[in-house]
Amino acid sequence: MSFFDLFHPSPQMKILAVSSHADSFLVELADFLSLHNGSMDLSFYPGEHQELSYSSITKIDRLKNFSSLPRSASRDYEAVIIQDVLHLHSLPLKFLQLLYRSMENSAEIIIVQQKGAMKSSDIEALLEQSEFRVPNTIDDLVEGCEVIVGKKMHMWGNGL
Repeated sequence: MSFFDLFHPSPQMKILAVSSHADSFLVELADFLSLHNGSMDLSFYPGEHQELSYSSITKIDRLKNFSSLPRSASRDYEAVIIQDVLHLHSLPLKFLQLLYRSMENSAEIIIVQQKGAMKSSDIEALLEQSEFRVPNTIDDLVEGCEVIVGKKMHMWGNGL
């Protein structure tokens, strides 16, 4: 299984990637979306970021610190990927709740976290508190990382 097997690509797929370091992982994601005529918005928290210039990248938002929240419209994304941000964010619950509202019904949130940065059980509990359902941790999908997946279910909590 590869990381991209987590997606159900459709034409015009739109995702949000939130990261503390843009690297080859996001380059591969941009390439994948280009193959499916998809697009990606990026929210960068402070850190080292590789320059990304792809037709699939439609917006880059640079956040000033780890208490800031990404800008997003309601029900805009089919998936949200969080890369090494959750354990650093000063308001992780509020952060996840904002992302919940930015996602379409039945969209998936995918958290890619360096192993040991935060307990996966704590992340799963935060996802549950934020109304994401069926949280699941997948080891060894991305080298050196844990991948935690949750789903926004239609008509479950938060009113959106």
